[in-house]
Amino acid sequence: MKISIRLTLIYSLILIFFILFAAVFFYWNTERLLLDEIRKELLRGPSIEDFLTRGTGYGKLSSLYIVSKSVVVQDPFGLGFKDKEGIHKVNGTYVFLVEREDFLVGKDITPTILALNRLKSNIILLSLFSVVVSLIVGYILSQRFLSPLRDMIRTARGINVRDLDKRIGLPGVKDELFDLALTINNMLERVSSAYKMQEQFILDVSHELRTPLTSLLGHIRLLQRWGKEDKKILEESLESIRETAEDMERLINTLLETLKTQEDVSLGPIDLESFLEKRKEYYEKLYPDFQFDIILDDPKREIYSSLPILELVFNILVENAVKNSPDKKVVELGWERDSFFVRDYGRGIPQEERERIFERFYRLDDSRSDGGYGLGLSLAKKLVQILNFKIYVESEEGKGSTFYIVTVER
Repeated sequence: MKISIRLTLIYSLILIFFILFAAVFFYWNTERLLLDEIRKELLRGPSIEDFLTRGTGYGKLSSLYIVSKSVVVQDPFGLGFKDKEGIHKVNGTYVFLVEREDFLVGKDITPTILALNRLKSNIILLSLFSVVVSLIVGYILSQRFLSPLRDMIRTARGINVRDLDKRIGLPGVKDELFDLALTINNMLERVSSAYKMQEQFILDVSHELRTPLTSLLGHIRLLQRWGKEDKKILEESLESIRETAEDMERLINTLLETLKTQEDVSLGPIDLESFLEKRKEYYEKLYPDFQFDIILDDPKREIYSSLPILELVFNILVENAVKNSPDKKVVELGWERDSFFVRDYGRGIPQEERERIFERFYRLDDSRSDGGYGLGLSLAKKLVQILNFKIYVESEEGKGSTFYIVTVER
């Protein structure tokens, strides 16, 4: 059963209950008031004893039914002997009896009863009419209240993988339906972001793997032609295939990181001195030809952030520094001006290219770069943004570059 029908029935049943209760109470109260007035009128009349013995009060008592104990004194309605109060009917006439002194006195109340019957009929008709109206009004109200929900359903049905940017219109009133629409829109935003991220991942992989796959196929064809006979060609081709495969593995792992880091991250306190010391030890083992120095202007400082993400950002920046330092093999890690930094004394970056180095797949020209895949700095910027930090570079051609990770607003 649809919600609109259920709401209509619930609303109508409640309204019908109150209508019937009000109708019954009104009829009962009206009948009680009228009969009380008639009772008071019968009790206020002249003395019945005086009427029977002296004939006084004849005008008011002559039309009444009067019975004393077992003797009918006066019976203008043909009612016969009655010994109980209440309404009695005879030949279409209604007589209302009450006790007065030692007598039962009765009066014709047929007009009052007929009026009450007409009132009852009108109340029944009015109640039936009210029931019909309540059903109609209940249905109209349920349609109106549920109209925003139907709009949400229609919009949601129209959303598919080719149209994930469509959003549900927010109702004008900030109620539960407004909250529901806002929640659905936020969910659609996350779904759209995840789908676009997946789509971007596929495009990135298909775009960037084309070159190494072409290289692999070229070496395989070379082996098929001359590799069996020329040992040098065999060894060179196998080495190239190995290096290309390793590059592809690093590329795929880097692309996968861009997906993983979109999820919520866990934060905790990080001691700067301990963090930088551990990074230094790690890089000294990874790049034994390089010298790594730590510069720290506040050794006791702690920050609240994500350790795994910071480590990954440092890995990217240090790898970039190593690749671009062919001569002076010194890299500095440190903290100054409320920022982490990684500094090298390598090639440097031209002024016109400093902003573009954080673009996805952007690479410096071959004379300044090792021909990498252009994903590292783009990923570093993305990771830094997840932490609500900022990253920028200061560089001078021929003298090196310094990448800063700003952790607080200055």
